[in-house]
Amino acid sequence: MSDNANQSQDMIITPAEGVNRRSIRNFLLQPFLQIQLGLVSVVLSLAFAGVIGWIFYVHLNRFAAVVIQLTDAEEEVLKLLFSSLADMRSSLLLAIFAFLIFNITASIIFTHKMVGPTVAFRRLIRGLIDGKYGMQIKLRSGDAFVEVADDLNELSRALAEKHAADGK
Repeated sequence: MSDNANQSQDMIITPAEGVNRRSIRNFLLQPFLQIQLGLVSVVLSLAFAGVIGWIFYVHLNRFAAVVIQLTDAEEEVLKLLFSSLADMRSSLLLAIFAFLIFNITASIIFTHKMVGPTVAFRRLIRGLIDGKYGMQIKLRSGDAFVEVADDLNELSRALAEKHAADGK
């Protein structure tokens, strides 16, 4: 094999190669895509929460009207009902805030599992274009596109072998 093929056989590309994994710059690998996916998830979640909230509101108002009709203590019932609704509203807002934080975190984690491999793929392709045959991709546990990485690794090995055979 040629020196170029021997050197590149040892080159392993990982999604976070050459970068500090804890760097804030690497928090979003492809910011536009990751923020877009996160916002879509948050908007859909808020829309769903709004529909559920509206359903609760309509049915609680109907229930309140029935309770008021069945009791003579309209003022006392209304005070108790509004107090209960205020407590429920606070709990609901806290739950929505916690859900949004969880949703954003989950969106970033899952987009990293999809975007990270594409970063490694682009590095490998760039290396192959530059003539660094035999480079390999090593994805993290749980990353998407493992089959694509295996195919690209096989392609890189085949190119290194072909380049070595042509160089003899």
